[in-house]
Amino acid sequence: MEYVATFEEVEGVLCRFDTRIYLGSYNPSKDSICVGAMVGKNPGSAMPTRTGELAPLELRGDKMLPTVGNRFTEAYALANKQVPPNAFVRIWNLFYVCGKDMDRAAKVASQMAHPPICESEKGTVPFVWFGWGGNNAMLNPFKQRFVERRYSPAFFYDHTCGKVITRTPEQSEFAKHTQGMPAAPIRKHLAMVV
Repeated sequence: MEYVATFEEVEGVLCRFDTRIYLGSYNPSKDSICVGAMVGKNPGSAMPTRTGELAPLELRGDKMLPTVGNRFTEAYALANKQVPPNAFVRIWNLFYVCGKDMDRAAKVASQMAHPPICESEKGTVPFVWFGWGGNNAMLNPFKQRFVERRYSPAFFYDHTCGKVITRTPEQSEFAKHTQGMPAAPIRKHLAMVV
């Protein structure tokens, strides 16, 4: 697996856009294929190797990206399908401000004149997996643009009822983040949609 993204400074704040988890080797000279998207909270602790261009990133303890990649590769195996060459999972975030301390990063993002979004959110993807956590007064306003888009197909693991729900979650629903999420239901659902 390889992880790439574009890091840029916006209003003096480091932001991460166009984050991709390549499920095999990344070959920048060949066309890439997006096999799905996942919506998380914020970019977290992963940092750039260079800025201003799509480039490998340093995980620095970030566990979400490898977890998402692992669920996808396991799903392809479960479905008895080969991962397409140069296939990647797109990662979208509620906000794109980098920071290991999510509360601090959310505060910075909410104080920006125009919190930036990733341009790829405007495109199409085969499906969207939501993992933005539970009802949170600080994060709920950032969820609204995703709720309004009503991506389809979409799914999330509802922490409250303990099962996969096949639609876009509402702001107040507990779309479980990958941390502590059971792998089997996600793997099984992904195997049906990859």
